[in-house]
Formats: sequence, structure tokens, C-alpha cells
Amino acid sequence: MEGTMKRLMLMGKGGPWEMKEVPIPKPGYGEVLVKVLATSVCNQTDLNAIRCKHPPHEMQSHSMLPHHLRVWDKRLEGDELAPYYNKGPVTLEPYPTTMGHEGMGVIVEMGPCEETDEFSVPLKVGDRVSLFCESTFSQYVVADRNYCFKVPDNLTNEEASLFEPWTILWASCQTTIKYGDVVCILGQGALGSFATQWARINGAKTIITSEPVAYKRELSKKFGADIVLDPTTQDITAEIDRITGGIGCDVVFECAGEPATIKTAPYITRYDGTIVQIGACCDPVYVEWGYIHFKGLLVHSSTSSYAALQHARLDDPYKKCMADAAREKAAGRFNITDMITHHPKFTVEGVTELFREIEEKGTVLKAVFDPWDGEADK
Repeated sequence: MEGTMKRLMLMGKGGPWEMKEVPIPKPGYGEVLVKVLATSVCNQTDLNAIRCKHPPHEMQSHSMLPHHLRVWDKRLEGDELAPYYNKGPVTLEPYPTTMGHEGMGVIVEMGPCEETDEFSVPLKVGDRVSLFCESTFSQYVVADRNYCFKVPDNLTNEEASLFEPWTILWASCQTTIKYGDVVCILGQGALGSFATQWARINGAKTIITSEPVAYKRELSKKFGADIVLDPTTQDITAEIDRITGGIGCDVVFECAGEPATIKTAPYITRYDGTIVQIGACCDPVYVEWGYIHFKGLLVHSSTSSYAALQHARLDDPYKKCMADAAREKAAGRFNITDMITHHPKFTVEGVTELFREIEEKGTVLKAVFDPWDGEADK
């Protein structure tokens, strides 16, 4: 496809944002060109990319880590971990960068491939697909066809744009939660809210959530939490001790990505329990890591859960995840729509104001852009 498209670019630490007119990319071997119809915002990682704390995702895919940004940004004074950092030079420039890594769209062009090639999902021009790729704050994006997943008819474009975050929690709950478990979820942003819903679907007996923002606590109850705690007025460790009779929780999800919640996790997890680290904390954190030994804890990350499913030889877990979401939505047990609280304009002003609200007010649960907003050709 010839022509140009609009793409939002983050030009440097703290901004500014610019709307670029760039050539529509060409799909390479085994790739597809997707017209992006909806792309959602990852509040924490995108905001921290603006702050120069989280590697922009196109740089993270090239192995850039948070400590590389600290070195690049010369933020090492008083950093007790700096002597242990990898000593090689930072060879990647984090900015300017494309942004966005949660999205969906319609396939408009197929890249070349051999008839004998095997792909995880058969695809064709015109298919609606959810994406695992970077640079979704664009009108078009090229994606590996193995990481494009057909969208069921009962999921809207906006709902399908949240496939990446809900998949992370689907996999983590599938891997860690047993029927009858007591589960604690620290943080009720988008990831924590998905964790609450999948924990209920996967048979947790008691779901305890902790969240400082009042309206998110109320949503937590709607999404299936049995007990909702306020960390600004309650001692979370003491409350978990009281609720569980001093035993602790079978599974603890850290979904806030904050040092305080990460520090709490080892103390509220029972012996032989599981911690699932989901929040993308970019600050060094002092935590009793040795409790993995003393309490016999198992620790999962957002990606290790999928590895565990693949090791268990679950056939095509991504396809199963999409099917589960469609089924549970139809049954009224999986609520994506109420998590979408904002619909910003796909403009420099729209994206700037959105991230100001995310940083200053904490009122955004999930925001979704339409990259064709205001365009005649939709």
C-alpha cells in the first residue's frame, strides 16, 4: 500500500509529542499490514517511558532495561545498586520513539510467505485482529502474523484493543490459581482489575484487593473482589493476617508496580505460596528476596506464566485466551467495557492532556485512541 499515515511520536524525556506524517510501512516476510482501529494506553509503562524510567517498548524489544535509562539520564547519585549494573555503554538512544503496544485493527495487506510456512493462526485481508507489537499509536502498523489473533464477533474494537493486558493476567491466573485459593491483588488499575476478574473465573474462593483510589475500589467489588482494602488508611499486612488467621494468601498478585506493594508481598504470602509480579516497577526496591528461600515461595512474572503454559504443552494459549474472553463475556463474567474510562482525541493535545490526567489525578483506568478520529477515510 502506498501513501502516508499519521503517527504520534514522543520526542524526548518529558516530551514533547509530535504528530508525524510518515510513509505507510511495507510488510516483510511473514508479516501483515494492519490498519489500526483502536489502541489503548498502558498507564504505568507509557507514563514511565515519558518520565525516562521505563524503556520505550520499541527499545525494550532491543533489550534496553530501566538501569540503562538511569545511566543514560545520569541518575546514579545515591543509587546503591549502581556498582552492580552492566558496565557496557548504552548504545541505544531512547528518544525520539514510537509509542503504543496495545491495539487491534483490520489486515489490509499480507507480506510474502511460502505455501509450506506454518503460522499459529490462518489470516487473510479483512480479518479483525488483536496485536502484540510496538508503535500502535499509528494509523497503520506492521506486525508478525504469528502475533496477530482473530477477534471474535462479540468483542468490540475497543475491547479487543485490550487483548495484550488481559492476556497477561489470564495466563498468570491459569498458571497459579487453584480452585479454593485465597488470592490477594495489590493494585486495581487495569492489570489488577483483569486479575480480579480472571481470579474469580478460575475458582478463587476469596479475593482480597488493595487500592488507594476510591472509584477503583468500587469497581473492584463489581469485578468480583470479596474484601477491598484501602492502603492509605489500613495496614495491609495486619489486615491479611487478620483475614487469613495469620496464614497468608495462597497467591499474591503485585499489579501496582510500586515499591511499597512489592515490599509487602513476601509478608502476606503463605508458606509454599506464589507471588506474581505484574507491575512494571522501574525504581530499585529493597525487598526480602531471601523469603523465596525461607517461605519456599514460587515467583512468576508476566511472561513466565506463558512459558509455564507452553511447557505444559497447552496448544496455542493465545488462541485459547481469546476464546475464553469471548465465552466469559457472553456469560456476563468478563467485563471489559466498564474498564474503558477515557476516549482521548488522537492529537498532540489529546495525548498530552491524557498523560497529565494519568499522572496528576489517577482517574484514568483505561484510555483508548481511535487513530482515525476526525478522518474522512475510516
